[in-house]
Amino acid sequence: MATRVHIGSKELRGELAAYAKRFDLLEVRGMDAPNLRLAPSAATLRRWRKAVPPQFEFAVVAGPNVGKLKPTAELETELASMLEAATTLEARLLVIPTPPDVTPSKLWRDRFAKLLDRVPRDASTVVWEPSGLWEHEDAAVQAKKWGVVLSVDPSRDIVPVGPVAFARLRALGGTRAYSTAALERVAAAIGERRDAYVVIETQGALKEAKTLRRLIRAAGSRKSGGLTRLVRPRGAPLEFEDDDEQDE
Repeated sequence: MATRVHIGSKELRGELAAYAKRFDLLEVRGMDAPNLRLAPSAATLRRWRKAVPPQFEFAVVAGPNVGKLKPTAELETELASMLEAATTLEARLLVIPTPPDVTPSKLWRDRFAKLLDRVPRDASTVVWEPSGLWEHEDAAVQAKKWGVVLSVDPSRDIVPVGPVAFARLRALGGTRAYSTAALERVAAAIGERRDAYVVIETQGALKEAKTLRRLIRAAGSRKSGGLTRLVRPRGAPLEFEDDDEQDE
């Protein structure tokens, strides 16, 4: 079965209907308890869902207090906001970033497990985006135990085996873009999946999305046992292209 590829850019600029002609994934943020007034209203979320085709995917990103895992009123507010937004958008992805002070210790692992018990997962996939002291391999093992998807940068990290992959290609230098050769390695790292979600944060996201979508589909016929590894010589840097080489 061919991999279903969902690619989005860093943020929405302009009307969603125009965005949806170029991308088919959007991260929805703003679930920050002190600033919820800046989050999209329920009416806006309903309008967004109607403005895009059924196959368009929304990923609702948890507010920072959810990621801190400490039992506070702010966590409760942000969690409720995230779940309400996901229901309105019919979102299948819930992204939970955790800050550096959420370490691999038992205390934090237990707290995250308790949070997951409160998140409906019958029709949703939880994506975990750790930072700080977590080693990539340890995070992959823990994500598997929790039954969540580990967010990775496939330009440098091994993508854990599983039916779903979530990747984030960050902007390096702010105005640079991944070359076709670099995207080929990203596609090889993702490999064959049921669903592959990719957020591209560079200025050249539109061109890169088209290229990466084609490459992932082409790589979908390749199967591997265990973890999918990067096709890149050891120590070889990623290649980049300047903005003036990108298509408008």
